[in-house]
Amino acid sequence: MHNGIQERLEAAKTVARMAGELLLQGPSGTLETTEKGVNDFVTVMDFKSEKLIKEYLHTRFPTDNFLGEEMGLEQHGNAGRWVIDPIDGTTNYIHGLPGYSISIAYEEVPWEPLLGVVYDPIIGEMYSGSVGNGSYCQDVPLTVSTVEEPHNTVIMISPPLRIRERLPDYMRVYEALCADSGEMRDYGSAALHLCYIAQGRADAFVEFGLGYHDIAAGTVILRESGGMITHLDMRKPGDFTSNIIATNALLHDWFVSRAQIT
Repeated sequence: MHNGIQERLEAAKTVARMAGELLLQGPSGTLETTEKGVNDFVTVMDFKSEKLIKEYLHTRFPTDNFLGEEMGLEQHGNAGRWVIDPIDGTTNYIHGLPGYSISIAYEEVPWEPLLGVVYDPIIGEMYSGSVGNGSYCQDVPLTVSTVEEPHNTVIMISPPLRIRERLPDYMRVYEALCADSGEMRDYGSAALHLCYIAQGRADAFVEFGLGYHDIAAGTVILRESGGMITHLDMRKPGDFTSNIIATNALLHDWFVSRAQIT
């Protein structure tokens, strides 16, 4: 294990719970919101959650840096970088719906997260994982499903409402998967979707146009449970996987063959 990773993992779990308590106290149904982009909203609670997380972690690890969804890059030293999504699923939070989470990852090399924590404050479920040490929910080890038949799958698939030019690609992928697969779901939080695959509650997840903060923590948790994640769109490969297909590994080739944009 990299030096200090276990200490950082425990700190991330602690502050994720603190942020969750803050969000549960917030007036979610009556929040003033700002639209950052098409169907991309931010509330004062996003900023409060991110501020709480950063201040706690900075006190513990003063030379660590931060990449937050709302406040951007913050440099403090030559250590690694925390990647924070203070509310993944803000629209659900605004409307008082479940299906939002706090997502915190840490990396020493850009786009290669070493640990991830995803906390669902509504249910009280804490997902965590670090490279080489497995992933857990409430300290119970996670393992992906053993589903091998496409028609038995539960798929998380979210429409690209923030990047509507990708709707034709989405509809093609959706139709290709519908023909042979099982049930489709969308709970509104990419971080939770990845954790649900890691936990065996779902078998695959497809989405276009995600931010790094959406999936950094969930990627660690998924991979450490035996799952796989691949770039969906080979026309525009980037520094990180923004258009993704994630599976329980057993079905990965099948999903990629039907969903990948080439």
